[in-house]
Amino acid sequence: MKAINKLVLLFLIAISVGCVSNNVVTREEVATQNRVDAAVSGVLFDNDMDKEASYNIRKNGHVVIKFDESVPQKTYTKIVELLRKHQDIPSVYAEQGGVEVCQPFR
Repeated sequence: MKAINKLVLLFLIAISVGCVSNNVVTREEVATQNRVDAAVSGVLFDNDMDKEASYNIRKNGHVVIKFDESVPQKTYTKIVELLRKHQDIPSVYAEQGGVEVCQPFR
């Protein structure tokens, strides 16, 4: 019986330790992500590109955006420049068809 109790205790400790990780997002990081998300979606929507790109925002606000291969390079470059100039977006990494076209950071 003592062996089972020890196993249960070890199991509970292992689960508890697993819950404490780097994947926790603070309120400040959530606020940053929300602010950056609004900025990115606004730029894409204003330029009729909301269906031509997908993006992910890291907890530090860094944007990773991927454009559809049908987007012309001139349009792609314009959108990336607008995103990088936006005051609420700290940095942008952009690619199209698996290839980075513009430099990743401001």
